[in-house]
Amino acid sequence: MWRQYDGAHYSIYANRFDGTSWFNGTSWGMAELIETDNAGYAQHPQIAFDSSGNAIAVWKQSDGTRTNIWANRFNGSSWGTAELIEAHNAGSAGS
Repeated sequence: MWRQYDGAHYSIYANRFDGTSWFNGTSWGMAELIETDNAGYAQHPQIAFDSSGNAIAVWKQSDGTRTNIWANRFNGSSWGTAELIEAHNAGSAGS
């Protein structure tokens, strides 16, 4: 998972290796945009996996006024829809 600049703002992308190990796997998949809120820069992505291949990705992202915390879940085969997981609007959230 990484952030990438598209000429206007940073977005969060993810990719996965299709195979059972680095030594006998097949290939990398297609990079996927996992956040779609274009209000401001997305940054500082973090990811965690469980033993079944599910994952959760979190990052902070500006809405033009303050920084919020967003997340997206991977169910072992596809990413869901990014969700705002912090809504305390007293100020910017950080990591």
